[in-house]
This record gives sequence, C-alpha cells and structure tokens, in this order.
Amino acid sequence: MAETAVTPIPASIVRAISAIKATVEAVKKSQKNNHGGYMFSSTDDVYAAVARKMGEVGYHLHALEEKCEIVRIEKEGKTVQWLHAVYSFLHATETDTWSHPKDRRTIYVQITGPQTFQGAQSFAEKSYIRSLLKLPSGDVDLDSMPQAETEEDQTDLLAPRKKKSSASAKRDGTADVFNELRGAISSANSVTQLQLIKSAHYGTWQAMPSRWLEILDAEYDDKVAELESVS
Repeated sequence: MAETAVTPIPASIVRAISAIKATVEAVKKSQKNNHGGYMFSSTDDVYAAVARKMGEVGYHLHALEEKCEIVRIEKEGKTVQWLHAVYSFLHATETDTWSHPKDRRTIYVQITGPQTFQGAQSFAEKSYIRSLLKLPSGDVDLDSMPQAETEEDQTDLLAPRKKKSSASAKRDGTADVFNELRGAISSANSVTQLQLIKSAHYGTWQAMPSRWLEILDAEYDDKVAELESVS
C-alpha cells in the first residue's frame, strides 16, 4: 500500500501551536473516575485551559466528522446500539489551513441517548488536544490498567463482585486482604502507584463489606490529596 504523502505543516500553524505549548501547563482535574479512584480533566477543563490562548495566538482547531455509524449487536435476546465515529481535524490560522487524512481519532461508545453523539465528538477533541499540546490531565495510562490474556478474564478482572458481609469476610481471609490494602495505600509514594493498587484489586475492593469499603475509599482519597499536595 502506498504511503500518503505528508504536506508540510505551514509555519504559522507550527508557531501558533508552539506558543500555546509554551504557556499552558497542567490542566485542572475536576472529575473523578469511580473505577480507578483517580481525578481527571474533563473536556470542559481542557477547553478552559487552552481556548483563550488559542484565540490570543489566532489558532483554530476544527473537528470534522468523517464517519458516524450505528452498530447494532444482539446479545441474550436484547439489542445494544454502539456508535462508531471517526473524526479528522483541521488546523487554521489567519493565513493557513492544514489537515492530514491519517490525523484522526476513532471512537466506539455505547449509545445511551442523543448526548452520546455530542459526547463522542467532545472526547475525540479532548484526546486530540491532549496529544497535540502534550497536556498533563490526570487520565490513567493504559500501562497502569490491570491486564488479562483473554476477553473473558479481563471482564472478570474489572467486574465488581458481590459484596460480602463482615462475618463471611473474616472467615474467608478477606480481612487479611483488607489490612494489606490499607498498608499498601499508606506506603504508596505516588498517585500512579495508588491507581495501580486499586485497579489491580478492583473486584476484591468493591466486594468488601460496606464499612470496610468506606474506610478504603476514605484512606485512598486522603492519600491522593496528600501526594498531590507535595507534588
């Protein structure tokens, strides 16, 4: 297959992007991922961090919808609808425009209402801007997520298990795991390490008796706040 020729990016666009990168630092993290327990930047947080600067340097980024396909999947007698969307991006200054056919973002997301379509575009834009400007936004890296060799094992790894009672948890050894997790949280020396701890034990964590779960969540949040205050 022949490679697509790359048209050089106009100098005015390079200068505009570089000017934004030189002034924008960390993005506010206003949202919490309930699965991983970490704070992350929403699309609005990213927009708030860069939109004014983009205007100041005369730079515009426009998302173009290349594909919008609804995929229907039958499972256990029910129909689930997924959106398969592809977006490309147009860069512009007062004097130049530039795009490339391989400069795209692909989104697969389950359709839960009309907001799914707007949400897909917003997520694609957020992902693209993060990559373009190298923005630290707090989203967890894929490398830090628990991994399994098969789809079935991965689903089992991430799926919450049935919550235990305190009595059964004490009998089956879960109390020891609870204390080990508390110790691991206390000794963690980075937010990334904390994320790894929670992701790797997510099923067990969520199956803890309610009071134990409250303790783990509270100690986790306190440790995140402590580590972020000194970073």
